[in-house]
Amino acid sequence: MLGHLSTSCLSTRFSPVAEDDPQVLDRPKCLAALASLRHAKWFQAKANGLQSCVIIIRVMRDLCRRIPAFSPLNNWAMELLVEKALSSSQQALGPGEAFRRVLECISSGLLLEGGPGLSDPCEKETIDALGTVSMQEREDLTASAQHALRLTAFRQLHKVLAIDRLPPQSKFRRNRGRSFKRRREDSGQGEEGAKKEKKEGEGESGGESSMEVSSAGGAEPKADIKT
Repeated sequence: MLGHLSTSCLSTRFSPVAEDDPQVLDRPKCLAALASLRHAKWFQAKANGLQSCVIIIRVMRDLCRRIPAFSPLNNWAMELLVEKALSSSQQALGPGEAFRRVLECISSGLLLEGGPGLSDPCEKETIDALGTVSMQEREDLTASAQHALRLTAFRQLHKVLAIDRLPPQSKFRRNRGRSFKRRREDSGQGEEGAKKEKKEGEGESGGESSMEVSSAGGAEPKADIKT
């Protein structure tokens, strides 16, 4: 005998929360905080272990504080730019070469309209990391980087970094290692020559003693005369 099966459905309605409720968190601020967490994880994975990356980021921050043309470059875009420039190199770069490579990337028109740009790797959609920067500011940034690159090429990096010019290296310091090596080689040759002279002297003294012994025994050396 079949029984009847009855089901009941319970529905719950949620009342809309007022936007001005003080207990509700601000949505844009929450999204910004999540983006900051993603940026920190990306930096630890990509940029932190890259040689000279952290040093160049500090130098670029100093440029953004001092030079108005670099001020539109935010911290996130700066980290992306430095990491992209250094990771594309086939070999590890020192601080000087790394800084010059970053200037070359900006000077090539990377940030201009129609260029590759800086896409945010922490977002699902393709988002420009410099979306808030206008085209005029990008052109000013590119021109300023080109000027800094010229100064660097003409050995005027101290003007770009706003520091005192380093004193030129003296000839003595540069040739000190070579002269020391040459002195070691000369001393080695002198020691070898002294050993050789000592051996020759011992051979001559041995020959003289044998002649003395033969003369003492009464034997006279004979010489063959060929006619």
